[in-house]
Amino acid sequence: MADLYNLIYISESTRDLLPVEIDGILIDARAFNASCDVTGVLFYGPNRFFQLLEGPKESVLQVFERLKLAKSHWNIEILHESPTLERSFSSWYMGFIEAPESAIQELSQSSWIDSFPITRTSHQKPKGLGLVLLYWNKWLAETASTHN
Repeated sequence: MADLYNLIYISESTRDLLPVEIDGILIDARAFNASCDVTGVLFYGPNRFFQLLEGPKESVLQVFERLKLAKSHWNIEILHESPTLERSFSSWYMGFIEAPESAIQELSQSSWIDSFPITRTSHQKPKGLGLVLLYWNKWLAETASTHN
């Protein structure tokens, strides 16, 4: 088995994306990432993305190179990258900071929410997983404060 690696980045969406465009990103990412043995989580919030990729280093870097070419986002900033002992996510998830707008998004959100409590109970959180929890909670708090 190849050594595992993770890479975490944030970026800004180039514009407000339509629900069908987000669905396309979700379906395409799941298929491509699976073909590369890459798992992780992608959050989409108001005008921004946060993503953790994990898998064999060469595969993670291949997926990231492809992501850098996507026209849906820009201002990509790597927050963290390092070897990791194990995957934090055994599948590929997408979480939405605001309410999902399609059945595909709702199913993905449900999968993420179902896996979320498990990640919180881990006693030894890798730095990458800590960033996932930090950004998820931070963005939820920001969204809640703008709706009050």
